[in-house]
Amino acid sequence: MATSNKFLHTFRHLTRATGSGTARTLVPRVTRPIVSAPMNGWSGPNLVAAVANHGGFPIYPIGYYTDPYNILQELKNTTTLIHDVDPPTTPSNTDFLPYAVGFISFWLERQGPELLLAILRGEGDTSSSHKRPPAAYWFSFGDYRPYLALVREHGRPGSKVIVQVNTVQEAVEAQNNKVDVIVVQGTEAGGHGAQKVSPLMTLLPEVVHALHENKTASQVPVVLAAGGISTALQFKAVESMGASGVVIGTGFMLTDESPGPQRAKDRLLKTQDGGVNTVRTRIFDDLREFDWPEGYDGRVVRNLVTEREARYEQAHGPKFNKGEAAFKLLKEDHSGVKADYVKATAEQDYDLLPLWSGTGVGLLKKQISAAAFMDLLLGKEQQ
Repeated sequence: MATSNKFLHTFRHLTRATGSGTARTLVPRVTRPIVSAPMNGWSGPNLVAAVANHGGFPIYPIGYYTDPYNILQELKNTTTLIHDVDPPTTPSNTDFLPYAVGFISFWLERQGPELLLAILRGEGDTSSSHKRPPAAYWFSFGDYRPYLALVREHGRPGSKVIVQVNTVQEAVEAQNNKVDVIVVQGTEAGGHGAQKVSPLMTLLPEVVHALHENKTASQVPVVLAAGGISTALQFKAVESMGASGVVIGTGFMLTDESPGPQRAKDRLLKTQDGGVNTVRTRIFDDLREFDWPEGYDGRVVRNLVTEREARYEQAHGPKFNKGEAAFKLLKEDHSGVKADYVKATAEQDYDLLPLWSGTGVGLLKKQISAAAFMDLLLGKEQQ
């Protein structure tokens, strides 16, 4: 991958040592413009390390955290799995851990900034002498500006900020706020996103055009594409539309290193025609009682719950999935209760649980390692 790639250039300060003695040199660590998305429950230390060790840039998912201590411990576990990250003999302001942490902005607002500040201080590092923070901070879903300010005030010089956007206006605002990387997420994406959002095929080039035409900004940030991308042909297509790289979720769910349940991976592999057999809905946020803000929903593989929701709304109108009414959909006769969802969770029953997936799921044909998947995205043969 050419070093002229804007994403790789942005993270060129992340290096690793090769050789020994007088032949010891530093080489770029991030050599593939592939980002693994922050997927709660589907990305963890093993996947983050696998992506980092193969030249990609992983995002560790902070998610719906309630226990900051456990998050910091898992970040330390992650560091031990990444190759060539021994603390330097001479501390340097450009020394970072080679991954990002991904925050849900509205959840961070509810929980407070203490965990972000701890991570900025390097408390997720295993080193006792020189605490290194992550190289970047990802924010999505909500007002990220207070946390952008915290990164700039308390972060080590050179810390990068990544912001996910769903509209042209959000992209221009992020540019005006001088974020380093903008992730353009189309409606094809699995997991959460805006309810009103264009397909990536139209959103991406319109965002790129708007960023270049924005005369109030001093520079154009790095642009990454997200949503339904599973193959090398799609990778090349978004590059041709102005993206410097991709953010992948569903594809990494189907890797050996993903901590997601094998039963769920097997179900994903059986899902074909992703545009038909996935659907956007808010029903599972109500079932999980996470109280997502209005304006967002999530793309999942169709199952009994989404089909019952669709049938009910067709007959009676929307808004059935509010409060206790959502649990009724867990039974065909609409007699479901919260205990049924607890039982489904314990049994990993994906007829009733959300299986987040983008429309590109039908292009994923087998479970492989993260490294092999990254090679396929770049058009390389599996080793």
